[in-house]
This record gives sequence, C-alpha cells and structure tokens, in this order.
Amino acid sequence: MIYNFRIDRDSRDEIMRRLREESLLSQGWGGGKDGDLRIDRDDYVIACKNFYRLASTRIATNLTWMREFKDGDIVVTPHLPDNGKVSIHIINGNFPDCYAYLEHDESHLNNRFRVKQSYGLNGNVDIHNVNLARWYGKLQWLRLPVLPIQEFETDFQGIIEELRKRPGTEIGASGLQDFLEKITKDTLDRLRQSLNSISASTSEISFEKICERLVTSTGYRIERRHVYDSAGGDIDLRCVRERSYSSPFEAGQTLLFVQVKKHEGNTDEWSVNQLLKMIEKEPEADGCVMSLADGFTDEATTLAEKNGILLMNGAEICRLLMKELADSA
Repeated sequence: MIYNFRIDRDSRDEIMRRLREESLLSQGWGGGKDGDLRIDRDDYVIACKNFYRLASTRIATNLTWMREFKDGDIVVTPHLPDNGKVSIHIINGNFPDCYAYLEHDESHLNNRFRVKQSYGLNGNVDIHNVNLARWYGKLQWLRLPVLPIQEFETDFQGIIEELRKRPGTEIGASGLQDFLEKITKDTLDRLRQSLNSISASTSEISFEKICERLVTSTGYRIERRHVYDSAGGDIDLRCVRERSYSSPFEAGQTLLFVQVKKHEGNTDEWSVNQLLKMIEKEPEADGCVMSLADGFTDEATTLAEKNGILLMNGAEICRLLMKELADSA
C-alpha cells in the first residue's frame, strides 16, 4: 500500500533530523508533553478530539490509518525536505512493530514510524516532475494527514526504481513538452496493450483488421487476403494503389504485399522469407512486415534491408493508429 502523509511544515527541521539520524518518520497529534496520545490507544479518536479541541473526529479518525502500516508500505511526504519537493519512505515492519511513541515531546511529533529507506531527502525529487503530475494534480484535495493513494503507486514506484539504480539522480521539475511526451508514451502503451488483447486474425476485431485499416487509409485497396503457395510463400494482404492517388503525373498501379504478425519480443526472418517467395513471382511488388513485436531479429533486419522490405514494429504501428484515430475523430 502507498499513503500520502501530510506533515506540519513548521516542524520540518525536526522531522528531517529524525529521518536522517534515527530513520524515524514523525507525525503530529501525539499529545505533546502530557497528552499520551498513542495511536494504538483504543480511545485515541475521542481522546485526540478532546485534547486538541477539534470540532469533529474527522482528523483523529483519519490518523488511525497509521495502524494499517505494513512492512514495505510506501509513505509519500509532500513538501519535505522543502516546499515544492517530495520525499518517499519505506516502512520498516508491520504495525505496531514499526511504531515508536515518544513521550513528553514538546513538538507534538510523538507518533513515529521506523523506515528502512528514504528517497529524496536531499531535495532531488521535485513535486512538479512529469511522472508525478497525476498525483500533484490531486494533492490539493488530499488534505487529511494520512490517506491511501493506491492509484498513484506505479508512478512513485517508477521514481523509487530510478533512484535505486542511480542514487542522487535529480528528478527535476518538468516543462509542458515533457508532459506532452509522457502523455504520448502512456497513450501508445495503452494502445499497445489493447492490440495485444485482441485476436490475431479470426474476427472483425483483430490485429490483422487494424493493419488492414492502416494500409487502406493510405490509399491502398485490399485485392486479396491470405494468399500463399506450396513453397513457403505467404502474404496476408495483397494491396493495390493507383499511382494517380499520390501524383497526377503518374499512371498505373503500385502493388504491395503485407505480412501481419501478432508477435511478442522480436519477429524473426521467417516472415521476410514468406514475403520474398511471393515477390519472386511478382518482382514489381513492394513488401512490408507489420508486427506487434518490439522489433525484429538482426537476421530479419539484414534480410529486409538487402531486399527492400519495410519492417514495421508495434510502436510504429501504434503511432500510425493514433494518427488514424485523431484524423477520424
């Protein structure tokens, strides 16, 4: 689980000292010198309300979320170590083992939690980084001291992973272009996941139909589908386009053979060989392999380059599809 953890900014120096020297993350509402407001008290909610003269039990009830802390939970503290920065902490132990109440604390930061690791204590994680934009957009509404924010866990996991690999990396503020590029990447990733979830070719909603749509949107018409010979030659789409479609000064037709592969990982040279065997019979044809895979093997790439075959991977197909969606919206 991951939690947003608001702090009293007036106590920031003491909170930072404890984190650096004792690996303890502190929260207020602990009763100070004489209140003895241990979060594990059965009557904590009403005792906290009365001690701090709160109008309702809302804040006190919210603070009981800290009883749910488990080993490995992520705690996010906005505006720590400085305004506009954020630090991330990993809880050490299940409650109550992670909990350490400090008696007679004049700062009222009696409620303390052991952390096994902290990230961003040097101010190297900016609250305005593009990877945290979704969370920051909601931050003004996360006003209670402790709130679960599970919908943002993957965002913070990405920051943690980056800092684990390269401690001290500056996760700085981002500009509009960074944000737009991230939107593009996220959209392409979701589009790729959607294409992975549909059938390869057995229905109207299939990867092959997607590829057919992309081909026809550039002026080709599908003349035949699933053409093959008895010697290993195979094409999924035989496509024809009138040359006048792209230039009024040209006549005749352009012939395109397309092989469609709903692969993962890398597509090998077999798909290129299937095309080449068909092109041998009609040398004027162009060839293209459209694969949902991440890429193509070195052998496939070499063979394609040698014979003028276009290789289109999943990322390129998704970019074309996103443009097609925008144009048809």
